[in-house]
Amino acid sequence: MSAVRRFGKRVLSWGLMVMLLITIFPVGAWAGDKPAVSLEQAIRTVKDNFSIPGEFTNFTSGYNNYNGRATWSLNWNANDGKGGGFNAQVDAATGEIINMNMWQPVDRPEPGLQVPAISQDEARQAAEKILKKLAAAHIADLQAVPDTDQVIPLNNYGPVTYSFRWQRLVNGIPFPENGVNINIRSDNGQVVNYSLDWTNADFPAATGAITPEKARQAFDQAGMLELQYYLPPQPSPVVTGQKRLPQLVYIINHPANGLIDALTGEPLVMDDGKWFKGGAGGMGELAEMRNGAASQTTKPLSPEEIKEIEKTAKLISQDAAIAAVKKWLAIPANLTLSSANLAVDWQDPETRIWNLSWNTSKPDPGQINYVTARVDATTGELVGFDLSYPSPDGKPGQLDRQGAQQMVEDFLRQVQPERFREVKLDANSRYGPGPIPLKSGQNPPVQYFNYRRLVNGIPFPENGISVTVDTVAKRITSYNLNWGQFDFPAPKNLLQTEKAAEIFLKSRPLTLTYIQIFGPAGPGEVRLVYQPLAAPGTSTAAMVDARTGQLLDWQGTPLNLAPRPYHFNDIAGNFAEREINLLGQAGLFGEYGSAFHPDENITAVSLLRAMLMAKNGVQGNSDLGDDEVLKRARDQGWLKEDLQPGASITRETLAKLMIRLLNLDHVARVEGIYRVPYTDAGSLSPDSLGYVALSWGLGILKGNGSTFEPGHQVTRAEAAAALVRTLAVKM
Repeated sequence: MSAVRRFGKRVLSWGLMVMLLITIFPVGAWAGDKPAVSLEQAIRTVKDNFSIPGEFTNFTSGYNNYNGRATWSLNWNANDGKGGGFNAQVDAATGEIINMNMWQPVDRPEPGLQVPAISQDEARQAAEKILKKLAAAHIADLQAVPDTDQVIPLNNYGPVTYSFRWQRLVNGIPFPENGVNINIRSDNGQVVNYSLDWTNADFPAATGAITPEKARQAFDQAGMLELQYYLPPQPSPVVTGQKRLPQLVYIINHPANGLIDALTGEPLVMDDGKWFKGGAGGMGELAEMRNGAASQTTKPLSPEEIKEIEKTAKLISQDAAIAAVKKWLAIPANLTLSSANLAVDWQDPETRIWNLSWNTSKPDPGQINYVTARVDATTGELVGFDLSYPSPDGKPGQLDRQGAQQMVEDFLRQVQPERFREVKLDANSRYGPGPIPLKSGQNPPVQYFNYRRLVNGIPFPENGISVTVDTVAKRITSYNLNWGQFDFPAPKNLLQTEKAAEIFLKSRPLTLTYIQIFGPAGPGEVRLVYQPLAAPGTSTAAMVDARTGQLLDWQGTPLNLAPRPYHFNDIAGNFAEREINLLGQAGLFGEYGSAFHPDENITAVSLLRAMLMAKNGVQGNSDLGDDEVLKRARDQGWLKEDLQPGASITRETLAKLMIRLLNLDHVARVEGIYRVPYTDAGSLSPDSLGYVALSWGLGILKGNGSTFEPGHQVTRAEAAAALVRTLAVKM
């Protein structure tokens, strides 16, 4: 090919590329000058640092300029129909890779334990190598977060991923929202996620910061902890007749959300519409968690069916429900009833709700186009409504906060006179300025009000009444009543607030940190604060049990019962060291804390508990009573012998338990087909031969070589090894 033709093809290729770039980035897409790092440079940076799977052949890119930071977004995806992709973001000014995520479809593995191919220590070394390569400029300002609390589950749903984090230090002070996260797959050592969060801002000097003692004094004086009735999250699925029980707790509830300004010594209360990421836990996390006729059949009805029929017979009709809505809310004439259904309340299985909807086939931007309402089908109470309403169109509100509140409370005194006497306006509830920028003195176009239920004079935030007011049109656009029937514990023998604060802050000490404040315009100033933080890498307490002083998580469960890994200090050199380590990382065999006692005889309850935890998960099984463990093992079909919780386990019994764990009991009981290669086979019980033969053939138990010794009392190390081998069997 001549040079002219080559030049012509090159011009054509470049022309096509330019046209493509113009398509992706139209004229005027750049905010000012073009980025310092080109698309080609960004692609090369990613490919120089990561191996992109060959099947990810479909490539697209994007450019984003947000909050003053320009980034290239690079995406490689598969075209083979199986899915999967590799995505990365590159800082268009510095060329740093700030995010990488890879997902590849994994064929569902055969049943059995997915044993990690690389250890946690090996994964950590791989993560540190990536860190030094991609974040070299930040190494001096990073602090490794311990990963000692990372539980490695025993499952067959795909490869386990090890997670590692480094947090940023500024002037030697933690800035928790900045740092590096790296995830490593345990089956092949691949990096599947990398993220760098790094804020460029002015950090105030720590000179003049108050002492931790002064911060604690401010924390106590502000009353950061509040005595509440706390309702744990609804279990899923909802079970009829199953009720949640409120708990008396001390929990952070204050406009400062636990923050103390380290320079002024005062609680840091942010302006409306501003927030900070993560950190103290309290209200931000809490908000995320709280956001017929009888049959003619001749077959007899069950008691449950009869109960449901009787309950339904007492409910109000659809027409009565509609009338209950229209008593308090005018339905525009152009709207017609589009749906009506009677359903179980998602929060309370004993309550039935009529859900009603009205809309129009010809929406008008200037009118109400739909109304939804909810009515208690037993009491006929209006428990909620929402209606669409025209946007304020940039107009400021005609009502100030006080005027809107007066409108709300006049309405509530009419629609819920009794309940209104049992609520109190939450002074910590926030209301934003609305979708338009406001001038000084102008009222927000929308106001939100949240009234918390009081029980025995104690707030119960899970229940209450919320109302939204359109202050431009001067009307209520949303009303919601949340009010359940619960058994509330009496507020007796409670800890004093000072004692609760002492317990809480011992677990989450007031720590000098930097935080960045965000608002509608994006990231703002960085402040130096004290905030209650758990030690990096450890479980975080959400609240304190007001009667026992136990630290609780967001489920209301004692923190010491939460799943955690065990790192045993007495197994080095043991024949089952690898298996014991694996079970410890999964949170099993924690009876002795950091010790395992490998040569001690295993007890029935210890082995059966480990089997339950391995099969069904650690959560909910680690704290079972001994008798409950044995009962569940019998229900699973594993335990058929008459064993006491503290009884030793013989090798013969161990073989039976492991084969039953594999659901092969029916196979083991087949007679006349089994032989075993042991010289003491004659000492086996007649009903044990199949179990022993299967455990030998599957590589679970090999006895002592030529002998099995069925009466041998099994040690904890031997039981751990047998359990891991059983879980690893591919069926």
